[in-house]
Amino acid sequence: MGNNFEILEKMKDDVQILEIVGELDALVAPKLKETFNKLVEKDIVKYVVDFKGLVHINSLAMGILRGKLQVVRELGGDIKIANLNSHIRTIFETIGLDEIFEIYATTEEALKSFK
Repeated sequence: MGNNFEILEKMKDDVQILEIVGELDALVAPKLKETFNKLVEKDIVKYVVDFKGLVHINSLAMGILRGKLQVVRELGGDIKIANLNSHIRTIFETIGLDEIFEIYATTEEALKSFK
């Protein structure tokens, strides 16, 4: 696990899109944290995390997402989630992340919600 993972970064207007591909497990979760830290340092506070290519997510990665959500909301931004498959959506619902994150069917819908 962990070697089939990447974060694709795209900017659309003032929103950073992070497309997560592969398995987001304990080995690669720190890479997600570093990516957010680097972007927040550049004053980027609006994010869409696109999970279209996500196969697996573990609790450490979810904790990082939750922590970064707090950070960017304090800075006036937000993190919105897009393209959850049914497996990942069930995990989000089970631990209550669906109640703190806005979840959208597509990246485009998530982007529009920032307007």
